[in-house]
Amino acid sequence: MKLKQILNQIKVSMSWSRKVSHQDVQEIALKLYNNRQVTEKTGNAEQDWLKAEKIANNPLILLLFKCNQPLIKTEKNFLEPVLDYLNRLALLEILELLGNISLLVGVIVFIAGEEDRRNSEIYQAWQVITAAHNQAGSGGRIQALEFLNSEPRRIPWFWLTWDRESLRGLEAPKAYLRKVELSDAHLANANLQEADLQGANLQEADLQGANLQDANLRDANLQRARLPEANLQGADLQDANLQRARLPEANLQGANLQGADLQDAFLGTGYLAAFFQEANLQKANLQKANLQRTYLDGVNLQEADLEGANLQEASLPGADLQGADLQGVNLQEGNLKYANLREANLQGAILLAANLQKADLQKANLQEAILQEAILQEAIFKNALYSDETTLAAVCKKNNMSYPCPTIFPKDFDPKAAGMKLIKDLKDIPTQGNYWIERYKPPSHWSL
Repeated sequence: MKLKQILNQIKVSMSWSRKVSHQDVQEIALKLYNNRQVTEKTGNAEQDWLKAEKIANNPLILLLFKCNQPLIKTEKNFLEPVLDYLNRLALLEILELLGNISLLVGVIVFIAGEEDRRNSEIYQAWQVITAAHNQAGSGGRIQALEFLNSEPRRIPWFWLTWDRESLRGLEAPKAYLRKVELSDAHLANANLQEADLQGANLQEADLQGANLQDANLRDANLQRARLPEANLQGADLQDANLQRARLPEANLQGANLQGADLQDAFLGTGYLAAFFQEANLQKANLQKANLQRTYLDGVNLQEADLEGANLQEASLPGADLQGADLQGVNLQEGNLKYANLREANLQGAILLAANLQKADLQKANLQEAILQEAILQEAIFKNALYSDETTLAAVCKKNNMSYPCPTIFPKDFDPKAAGMKLIKDLKDIPTQGNYWIERYKPPSHWSL
């Protein structure tokens, strides 16, 4: 009973003693309206008025309402922009993550299709080459061949490697392929007959059995190229680089090698002579060619033009040089053992310390030649021509030699005893003989 009385007293004391005016309700309703505008909540004036009356009639709610008013603006002007920024930041992170995932998927798809793209490019390159068959011009073949012979233009992925495409059996006769880059190419049995390969880079290329008949290979780089059994008949190899090239069994008949560099090249067969035929350089033009230390064992150089060539330390055992023009050639320390030098023109040739053991020099022209310290054991000099200090100046002049123009022999060698013929006067000069060789005339297709 007493507890009930106490509670009633508290209730009476908390009751709102002040009468709520219309103006107070109106002010609260206006603030509620403004709050709705700020917070963008739905509602109307009637709802605002009813809510305002409840707030005004309850002192506790009124107190809380008044305290909450500043927070509404703070929330709208500060908290909401911050929250919005944080939301957008999270969205950007999600979008960035999705972008990275898409990029990764794209890269995977691109890599997966790399081999297909490479195969497609190879197929297109071969189409270009095939379509240009028998065309005199390039027809896009230069770019196509370079692509097939090269590494991919773009860097392959670390687990993807590409090999050069084999160009074996390529059909490109009469093709215009000047300055084409085909180093280390696989061109075995290729048909490049009459092709224009001037200035081409064929370094270390495999041209075994290739047909290069009448091809233009001027200034071409054939260094360390492999040309066994290749057909170079009538080919123009002027000023070509054939250093360390291998040409056993190659057919160079009538080829023009004027000014070509064949230093350390291998054109012979050496110990394989029993199984292979030698390179054919018959009537080839090798004027001023560099054949230093070249292997020409058993090579056919009949009637070849080697005027001014460098054959120092060259290996020519068993070589056939019958009727060859060796005027002014440098054969110092060369090996000409068993060589056939019949009717060869060795006028002014340097044969210092050369090995001419058992060589056949019958009817050869040795005027003004230097054979000092040469090995002449069992060599045949029957009817070979020579000159000495008694040779008249008119003879030297007619043969385009400086006066005096003696042939220099090794000590204790007797040319007369060897059956040689001295050219002393103009009347001694034979009217016929291969030492008056008609100058070499290249085929018309060699002209630029």
